[in-house]
Amino acid sequence: MATLETVNSAKYLGVHLDSRLSFNTHVDTITKKANSTKAFLSRNISHCSQKVKEAAYTTFIRPTVEYAASAWDTHTQRNTKKLEQVQRNSARFVTGIYDRRSSVTSMLRNLNWTSLQDRRLCSRLLMMYKIRFDLVDITWNQYLIHHCSSTRGHSSRFLQPHTNSSVFANSFFPRTIRDWNKLPVDPANYQSLDSFKTMLRDSLLK
Repeated sequence: MATLETVNSAKYLGVHLDSRLSFNTHVDTITKKANSTKAFLSRNISHCSQKVKEAAYTTFIRPTVEYAASAWDTHTQRNTKKLEQVQRNSARFVTGIYDRRSSVTSMLRNLNWTSLQDRRLCSRLLMMYKIRFDLVDITWNQYLIHHCSSTRGHSSRFLQPHTNSSVFANSFFPRTIRDWNKLPVDPANYQSLDSFKTMLRDSLLK
């Protein structure tokens, strides 16, 4: 009988899982791939209009760093900075402004690009909505307990689970419950995923 090899990380359904659940390997892999794609596009379509280059970014680069993000959404400064750098480099590519004295923050604002961190937050909240309202095959009451108190916040809040490690505290359910409970409106007021998504865009992605 063959002995299973012990490894520090392994790829499963497109996501690199490491033994510490830091997702460092995953972030390193996807940012390297995204940067390689940007370099390829820079060599081949740098002469195209901003509209074409922006479409190339949203089609080929950004999906690379957002695939399954609700599952692995990083909380460390190291990984967050590395991911945002992909978008900052892409802003220079799209605008064609490579002068190091130019403000990338201004470019992002002019392009109306939301930070990748905020986009991942919305992705997690959308997944929570799908779970709570049975839009995915996950039995929500196995993981979520309604908060009975009505003194503060909306009526669809959940009890925050006790966590005794940073890894668990920043995993999907504990972390997203914190964000869900802080929403300014009750998610139950939105009868469709699209209407809830519109609310998130208007309130969180301004």
